[in-house]
Amino acid sequence: MPLMQYFKDFFNFNKRQERGVLVLSSILIIVILLSYYAPECASPPENIQVNKEYLQQLQLLAMEDNKKVFSNNKIKNKESAIIEINSYFDPNTISKEKLLDIGLSDFVSNNIIKYRTNGGRFYISEDLSKIYGMKPEWYDVLAPYIKINQIEKAEKKWNKPSKKRAQIENTVVEDKEEVNLGINSADSVDLLKVGGIGPFYAGSIIKHRERLGGYTSVYQLLDLYNMDSTRLFEIVDQLFVDSVAITKININEVSFKSLLKHPYIDYETTKYIINKRRKLGKYAALYELRDPVYMPDDLFDKLQPYLVVN
Repeated sequence: MPLMQYFKDFFNFNKRQERGVLVLSSILIIVILLSYYAPECASPPENIQVNKEYLQQLQLLAMEDNKKVFSNNKIKNKESAIIEINSYFDPNTISKEKLLDIGLSDFVSNNIIKYRTNGGRFYISEDLSKIYGMKPEWYDVLAPYIKINQIEKAEKKWNKPSKKRAQIENTVVEDKEEVNLGINSADSVDLLKVGGIGPFYAGSIIKHRERLGGYTSVYQLLDLYNMDSTRLFEIVDQLFVDSVAITKININEVSFKSLLKHPYIDYETTKYIINKRRKLGKYAALYELRDPVYMPDDLFDKLQPYLVVN
């Protein structure tokens, strides 16, 4: 068979085959065209690319702003412990806003205002150093600028525990001798020897000591029910913190339930400590507990003597 005749017979299709070849050819052409033009069509318009770059710049700026805010907050927190004062003040009349401006923490400022609200008065500059939370280095800076009105000083002569108040405590002040008692080792009988402490407060002091794990400051007695700064100032000179060891809580091993029993730790703080321990695996140091929301400086300072990392 001649070669030309062979090719002619090979490409000789009936009507059905011709339609099939036509459809297949059309599909091939469409595929080729798509493969050529699709990448160009799929690329985003130039303005979208520009917008994407702009968004990326905005994200970077936002990250920088967040860093600045965090840095400023850290500086602010740090500066809150730096006392800056250049004028005299009377602790009996100064406002909370002024106390904060000086640099005292919110915790200490509140204690000063609370003391005055409950009828307490500052008669000598050293009285300010007895406020719970007042650090010695803060008081050393403040002391030269404390100027107490002479009228306030005169009140100290007659502002003594009354017999009526003593009777409420089932005791008479004049019948008690001055004592100097260690509050970490004293039992309830010993505490009854302190002028101004009756059975109710003696029992409360013991119970609170057991819950805390020991006292680190006499001013922790302000935590007791109905104990105000005025009453505390009447008894503070008769008490001291003795050298009995404080019961420590190992934050790497303590259970949720046990940690929650401590009087300075509420449910949210307990959850924060336990969850962070799970995240870290274990705490390497106590400072890892610090957090502006769940563990601010005031709370950390109160808890630190009771915590340990083992």
